[in-house]
Amino acid sequence: MSASVQAQTRLGDALLEPPQTRSKNGTLETTLTAATGEVQLGSFSFPGRLYNGEYIPPVLRVRLGDVMKIRFNNHLPDEPSNLHFHGMSVSPRGHSDNVFIHVPPGGTFDYLVSIPAHDRQGPGMFWYHPHAHGVVTPQILGGMSGGLIVEGMEERFPILKGMPERLLLIKHVEHAGREVVSINGQINPVVSTRPGELQFWRIAHIGATLFMKFALEGLPFYVVATDGHVLSKPRRTTEFFMGPGQRYDIVFIGPPAGEYAMRTISFQNEAWLPPEPVQQIATVVSSGPAMPTSPIEDHVLNQKVRGPRWLEDVRSATIARRRTLDYSRTPDRSMFMIDGRTMDESRVDQTVRLGDTEEWTIVNTDEQYHSFHIHQTAFLVTEVNGVAQRRDSLHDTYSIPPATDLGSSSLKVVIPFTDPVIAGRFVYHCHAVDHEDRGMMGIVEVVGPSGVVTPDEPGMSGM
Repeated sequence: MSASVQAQTRLGDALLEPPQTRSKNGTLETTLTAATGEVQLGSFSFPGRLYNGEYIPPVLRVRLGDVMKIRFNNHLPDEPSNLHFHGMSVSPRGHSDNVFIHVPPGGTFDYLVSIPAHDRQGPGMFWYHPHAHGVVTPQILGGMSGGLIVEGMEERFPILKGMPERLLLIKHVEHAGREVVSINGQINPVVSTRPGELQFWRIAHIGATLFMKFALEGLPFYVVATDGHVLSKPRRTTEFFMGPGQRYDIVFIGPPAGEYAMRTISFQNEAWLPPEPVQQIATVVSSGPAMPTSPIEDHVLNQKVRGPRWLEDVRSATIARRRTLDYSRTPDRSMFMIDGRTMDESRVDQTVRLGDTEEWTIVNTDEQYHSFHIHQTAFLVTEVNGVAQRRDSLHDTYSIPPATDLGSSSLKVVIPFTDPVIAGRFVYHCHAVDHEDRGMMGIVEVVGPSGVVTPDEPGMSGM
């Protein structure tokens, strides 16, 4: 066993708080420079692709109604790159969240992203990463991803006000023949708490390709939001399944004094490979006098969200159209396809009328996990493998189980294309980005009710 793998069973350093950049007077203004650099992760190192020279770049913190002004410099030697603001209900055009911009090596692009003050965009945990088709995998695996927080969750759940916040940003890299998971760029960090203490944890899988399950020795978590969308009340769970891109905002109650290991749970993903072995990814250390947790748990579970939720509009909307997407691959796994086609940036695969709500069924014919992610808008999960779901929150990324000898698997979602901000072209894809890079992505275009396409904003020559 390598030293790096052995190190995961030892008690690590205290969990570090990632660097953070906050908006001021309604504007977040910063520069992100992509370049190569060496990454030291625990006891081993590897060549990285980094923002501002950091494996964990700044967490961007904004408020509803803010504007992000981000100068992006591509100093990578031989790859195009760009920025995508994952989960944000912002414009996909012009200098905003436009993934069709490819900044060449040596190029610069000025992003100008207006965050809506209300309506579809709410507070929550989001993230940013590159989205230049064909080279996303090595860039995210190398370290090019960071957190993005829209402030204001304590206004939806006042219990969160004053709670210590813990960011847990999950990344992974292959080393010594296995996937090594890190949190905030650390191997098995220590999260400190006191018995009965309430903490606000923001867990984001900002890695590239790894589907994972994990638990904390059966201790409960209380989910208040998924992918930046609030539940009506906290939901108790004892384990998580997370694919790349998925996020959970949770309340955590400090357990009785002791050490508790957060470990992955081994499961079958790709039918032709053995499951990833269990690894310890964090340790919770609780210290202090004992405190009964049952009254605290009751208090947390009795909380109710404040304010309206977009979910209710989505659930009650009339379905304007139903579509089915088929996920497949070539036998040698060199190409991954949607409806038998690989990604083509010059082709529109789905045309949707602004104002419509649609039902999409994604059929997975492959014997491994895939996921469904769509830009600019969230969706409501209504069925998994034909079993009806009554979900209490929206998602922007959701994992689809593998096909089996009994047949394909499926995911059914309801997608609102009702926000005028999102008119234009954007993409949907599997968020295991090695599948996306090899073709499993399509383009949707949201047009006006009369079929008129809104042109891109001027000023696209800023590269």
